[in-house]
Amino acid sequence: MSQELIVDAYEYETRVALYRDEILQDVHIERDGRYSLTGSIYRGRVDRLVPGIQAAFVEFGGDRPGFLHVRDVVGESVASLDLDNRRVNKETHDPSENPVDIRGVLHEGQSVLVQVSKDPIGGKGARLTTNLTLAGRYLVLMPYTDRIGVSQRIRDEAERERLRNSMEAFRYEMSSSYGYIVRTVAEGVPIDDLQDDVEFLERVWHQIAEKAKVAEKGEVVYQDLPLHTRAIRDLVNAEVRSIVVNDEATLVEVKKFVKSYMPEYLPGVTKAIDSENRRRKLDAEIEKALSRKVMLPSGGNLLIESTEALCTVDVNTGRFVGSENLEDTAFKTNMEAARVIARELRVRNIGGLVVVDFIDMDEVIHRGDVMRVFERSFDGDPSRVQVGDFSEFGLVELSRKRTRKSLAEQLGTTCSKCGGEGISKNLETTCFDLFRALHIAIEALGENRGRELRYLVRTGQEVVDRMLGQESDRLELFNSESGCAVSFEVDKDCGFGQFTLVQLSDLSAQ
Repeated sequence: MSQELIVDAYEYETRVALYRDEILQDVHIERDGRYSLTGSIYRGRVDRLVPGIQAAFVEFGGDRPGFLHVRDVVGESVASLDLDNRRVNKETHDPSENPVDIRGVLHEGQSVLVQVSKDPIGGKGARLTTNLTLAGRYLVLMPYTDRIGVSQRIRDEAERERLRNSMEAFRYEMSSSYGYIVRTVAEGVPIDDLQDDVEFLERVWHQIAEKAKVAEKGEVVYQDLPLHTRAIRDLVNAEVRSIVVNDEATLVEVKKFVKSYMPEYLPGVTKAIDSENRRRKLDAEIEKALSRKVMLPSGGNLLIESTEALCTVDVNTGRFVGSENLEDTAFKTNMEAARVIARELRVRNIGGLVVVDFIDMDEVIHRGDVMRVFERSFDGDPSRVQVGDFSEFGLVELSRKRTRKSLAEQLGTTCSKCGGEGISKNLETTCFDLFRALHIAIEALGENRGRELRYLVRTGQEVVDRMLGQESDRLELFNSESGCAVSFEVDKDCGFGQFTLVQLSDLSAQ
C-alpha cells in the first residue's frame, strides 16, 4: 500500500494530511502561530503543591499553570541535580513499592525544567514532566536514564536484538550514558543512520543544557520543529512514496530538512500541480470528520459521540439487510466497523477512553474474528493504543494516548444555543418556564408590588412569536388575573430555552 503526505501551507494555517491509497489516515493543523506545545521544554516555577493528588501546578509561560504529577518528577530533588548528570532513581518512582510524596521532591517557588507531554485541552492546563525526551528521526533520547528500549511495534526478535546491540555499541564508543528508545521507523535502517541520529540528538541536548542554566521563568528552552517538518519526521516511512507541498517557500524548507535527515526521500518531494483540487478534497474529508455519523460500505453506520470523560462509538446496521440472518448481518457490519473505527479515531485525533458498542453476535468465532481485525487496524497509529476484549455486555473498551486537542476541539467551538449540552429546551417548555418565572417574580414582591406592574421579557424571536401567537390566550389570562402587563423584546444573543425577565421600574432606575 502506498502513502502520500500532503503539506497544505498558508500564512495563517498549515495542514498536513497523510493518505493511504487516496484515503485520509491522519491530519494535523496549526493556525496563525498557535502551535502544539507538546515536546517543548520550558524553565518553570512551582506555583503550588497539592498533596491530596500528589501533584504540583507549575507556571511555565502558558495561559494557565501546567499539571505535574509526582510520577513525572525525575529524581528525589529536581533543583539540586546537575542537568548533564541527573539520572532517574527507579526505586523512588515505583508507586506500588515505594511511593514518593510530592512535598519530598518539590517545594513552592522552586525552579524546574519541564517539558509539555500533553497540550492544554478544554479547561485543563498542559500536562508536564521533568523526565525530558528529545525525538529524532529514528531515536528518542532520554537524558535522565541509561535504558535502551526498542519500539514494541518492531516484532522481529532478530531485528530488535540488532538495534539494541547497535545502540549499546554507539554508547560505548561515544562514552555516552544517555538512554534511548528506538522508534518503529528505525526497523531495517543502516547502522550509520542510527549513529547520525545519536550524534545529532546529543548535540541538541548539550545546547539545551547550556541554555537552561541561564533561562528565566517562563522562557522556552527548546521548541519542537514546526508542523510541516515535524510531521515529515514522525509520519514518513518506507510506505510513503511522495511528499507534496503547495507553497514554494515551504517546499524549500521541506527539501532542506529532508536532504539533511532523510535524503532517500528527497526525490519524492514535489510541488503540487493540482493544489486546488487537493485542498477541496481535504476540506471535504475534514468536514466528514466533524460529523457524528460515519457511513459504512454496506449501508451500516457509526455514531461517534465525545464527552470530556470518554468517546462512544455505536455500530448500527442502518440500511444493510443483505445477509440471510441477523448473525451474518451483524458479523459483516462489525467487520466493516472494525476496519473503519481506527481510522476515524486517528483522523479525528480522539484520545482517552473509547467504548465501542458492536452489534451483538452469538458466535464466539465471529467475535474473535472481529477482535483480530480491530486490533490490527490500529497498526501504524503513532499514538499508543490498548484494546480490551468484549465485555459481558458486548462492549469493547480501548484507550488511545491523547497529546493534543481533537480535530473537533481545534476547529469547533461550544454551541451558543445549547452551551455544549447537545440539547435545548423546546419552545413549549421555554414558554411555560417563562410563565412560572413571572408568577414567582410577582409572588416575591408580596405587599410591595405597585398598582401598575410591568415586565419586559428579552428572549429569542421564536419564543416571542410563540408567546404572542399560540400562547396568546394564556398570556391574556395571566395579565388579567395578575394585573400585570408583559411586553417582549427580541434578543438575538439568547439561545434556545433562554430569556431575561426585567421589571420595568427596575429598568427605568438604571
